[in-house]
Amino acid sequence: MNAGTAEALSTYESWRAFAAHWGLMFFGVIFLCAVAYAFWPSRQRQFEQDARIPFREDDDDV
Repeated sequence: MNAGTAEALSTYESWRAFAAHWGLMFFGVIFLCAVAYAFWPSRQRQFEQDARIPFREDDDDV
């Protein structure tokens, strides 16, 4: 392995590690935001109404 290849590999490994760590944190924050949104107390009534949509009877069913 020559010096140029070793340097390129080192650069690749640095970027890979950077992307792995920051990507994990980024998607972790996105996940926590989604969970907070889903369990936010003021959204409960809307989610309960949405959960009953499949059970509503339509008048135009024949």
